[in-house]
Amino acid sequence: MDESYALLPYDLLLARVDDTLSYHLSVKTLSEPGDLYAGYDVGRKRDLSVLVVLERIKKEFRWRGAVELREAPFDEQFELLAGVLKERGLLRRLAIDQSGLGMQLAEELVRRHGSRVEPITMTAPVKESLASRILAVFQRGDVSIPDHRPLIDDLHSIQRTVTLSGNVRYAAPREAGSHADRWTALALALHAAGPAPREMTTISLPPRPLSRREQLRRW
Repeated sequence: MDESYALLPYDLLLARVDDTLSYHLSVKTLSEPGDLYAGYDVGRKRDLSVLVVLERIKKEFRWRGAVELREAPFDEQFELLAGVLKERGLLRRLAIDQSGLGMQLAEELVRRHGSRVEPITMTAPVKESLASRILAVFQRGDVSIPDHRPLIDDLHSIQRTVTLSGNVRYAAPREAGSHADRWTALALALHAAGPAPREMTTISLPPRPLSRREQLRRW
């Protein structure tokens, strides 16, 4: 992939790596006191289901952990999220992708947990907002992530392109069983933590149509 079109270049990602952090979420790390927020990307057959939990410390975000499920039935996914939300002191808010497969799961979680769950429909403006937020947070150095290569590669995989007609597209290849699922979960966790800054950081790219050779799929 052309590095100049990566939304999050490797040098930006590696600058925010903290090798004291663990990628995987445990009962211990979840139960420790903190201002916790989560994002969940729903998958079923082809893609991962990913839960990312962040701790907000003033204006900064520290990785608490992630859970990955592959080909998990929806009742198993629901049990995971309901368990995390069960204790009010553990998690303040969860943002979940309700597009497609996630609609029924999101509806049931809202019914049980109310405003602590925010369903998100992935429209083009929403994707733009999530992408701008995650880029701004990394550029300001306000987030810490673990040294976990699949996560870093996943975050790097989102490519921002501008078509000849001026439309912005975000795309990622489906590689190693992931379709930027970790990226989506992290972006949703940042969204759950509060409103985006008033001035969002953007990047300017020359217009270029997506090529078949790159085998990118629209995200």
